[in-house]
Amino acid sequence: MIKIEDINANIRVGMLDFGLFTEESKTISKREMERKGVLFLMEKMLKTTTFEIVYNEVNKPFLKGRSEKISISHSHNWLVIALNQKEDIGVDIELIREKVINVKHKFLADRELLYASSNIEILTLLWAAKEAIYKAYGKKEVEFKNILIDEFVLNLSGELNGTLKCYDSNRKYKLMYKKLDNYILALVTNEI
Repeated sequence: MIKIEDINANIRVGMLDFGLFTEESKTISKREMERKGVLFLMEKMLKTTTFEIVYNEVNKPFLKGRSEKISISHSHNWLVIALNQKEDIGVDIELIREKVINVKHKFLADRELLYASSNIEILTLLWAAKEAIYKAYGKKEVEFKNILIDEFVLNLSGELNGTLKCYDSNRKYKLMYKKLDNYILALVTNEI
């Protein structure tokens, strides 16, 4: 039901299987299930029940009174939380689905469209990577076409680089990714 992994000395990622969690918790609504799941998984990751999750004006989560940075993602059966001791973090998990083909022109730059073509797994990874960078950046005024992911060869896991084209500068990020059954997980490990 729970997987917790230390990526390095600063980053911890926790995953919760919603299907198994809802059987045990008897949660009624999806929203309530997500809220309870986040609290449950956070307790396991922090090894304490003494914490409060608050959200800023752009709905980015923070741990009140704590130094860790957090990011939260959920997709169908999975909830993922990433913690970073030192810097902003972004995580996203996406179910691999064909519908991404129909919207690829809305979030990919021209060069990304060329190398992704209609490969559903690459398209899903590009979406997840851009979403993770968006969350790490933490501001609303970002178009996904302005987040550029360097070309890569898809494996079961690996690293990516991405650039967010901001108004007056570019921000570069290093990401890692994993394919987990029918899901793709993307995680910003640091800004470079």
